[in-house]
Amino acid sequence: MSTLFSTNPSPPPLEDLRNKIHFPFSSSVLAQSRVERIVFLCAWLCVFNFSFSEAVKEISLTVGFVFSLVLVGHHGWKAYLARIVPWTWPFALFVSLSFASGIHSINTFEGLRGAWGDFETLMGLVLFSSAIGLSDRKGEVFRGLFVALLGGLLAGGCLSLWEMGHYHKENLGIMNLGDKNSSAQFLSYVSILVFFFQANKSRLSLPYAAFPISYALIAVLLYFCHSRTFILTIPFFLLLMILILKWWKTLIAWMAALFVLLGLSLVNPFFKWEITSILRPTADGSFESRYPTWEGAIRMWKAHPLLGIGPDNFHMPNIHKIYNLPEYASHGHNIFFNLLGEYGSLGVLSFSLWVAVWGILTVRSVRKKELPLISLALYIGLMADLVTSGIAHPMWGGTGSLAIMLILATAMNARIGSNAPTLSNGQTDSGLSPAGPFQNTTTRENR
Repeated sequence: MSTLFSTNPSPPPLEDLRNKIHFPFSSSVLAQSRVERIVFLCAWLCVFNFSFSEAVKEISLTVGFVFSLVLVGHHGWKAYLARIVPWTWPFALFVSLSFASGIHSINTFEGLRGAWGDFETLMGLVLFSSAIGLSDRKGEVFRGLFVALLGGLLAGGCLSLWEMGHYHKENLGIMNLGDKNSSAQFLSYVSILVFFFQANKSRLSLPYAAFPISYALIAVLLYFCHSRTFILTIPFFLLLMILILKWWKTLIAWMAALFVLLGLSLVNPFFKWEITSILRPTADGSFESRYPTWEGAIRMWKAHPLLGIGPDNFHMPNIHKIYNLPEYASHGHNIFFNLLGEYGSLGVLSFSLWVAVWGILTVRSVRKKELPLISLALYIGLMADLVTSGIAHPMWGGTGSLAIMLILATAMNARIGSNAPTLSNGQTDSGLSPAGPFQNTTTRENR
């Protein structure tokens, strides 16, 4: 009777509740969300410390890579590999040959250490492509990376400028980036990335003032680096990128700004010499001093034509003695000769194949409207930088290589907001559709 007239009937079995109630967030979805946050945090820390702390950069890169693999597992390996492998298989081949070259080297430990640096570059690509391409909040990720990139540069640059003044150094070397030329090389890569963010400032809700400030920061740091090559090449490839996007008003403004900066620079006696000597690169002997390093790289290649002497071996004392290198030859002072001497013919071919495949896929994707025109501008800008600056500088290795991976990951995921195709349901494609990076999802809205 008590059961018959009870006002509180016993609850239905737990299994019935699970069947009747829909939980919008399962435990796997929540776990995936946490992993996405960890991956983004690691990418943010890594980018911030490009120009600040080497230790934090290495730790965040390694941890982020591990969690990126977990995140890819949540989304599905098949779709991820189907998208990323066509772009990167030649580079993976280059990394494999780097390890073979390291084992082949007479300085095996140093060679394998250099090969590990190349593998870290591949880890960086996985981290950055996962943080950007596997997020349904791509705009927020890009904004965060922009803040990290410029924030780290500002912090590292200011501390390095103070150190330069305090210790009366002639040239600026930014924190963990090394000497003036390595710092200027990194600034060239930052310029390419800032250009991308400028092209998407409205889609990313970035303030207009952020870009004059960014370019001013780059210009000030470049000034104190006193690297003539990059003083010439950075304006050159930025002009190429402006022409590709047909920004005619920006082109006029940029040319006017260059002439004003040129006039102001000529007022400074030191910088006047820097500017005028660009037209006479052999006047002071600094360009001709690179000839012995090039000759040494050719001797290395003749002795080890296939795999070279091993990654990051150019600076080793026994290598200097064996191949009669000048004391200042810490690297090949040329991207081609540096790769040829350290990686051999196979390394040069695999590296060249990678940049060629990148270009072919970019052109094809832009023609099919799978990627916006800015992806092509990023590629052309980077190639112009590697070719022109690479005449006098190695352009590969360390933080610079990671910056190139960030450029590649950005170019592969450059569709944001209004430059993404509209789907049949009225939403914008976040770039995760079969035509876009990594995933077969077509309903996520880019926020």
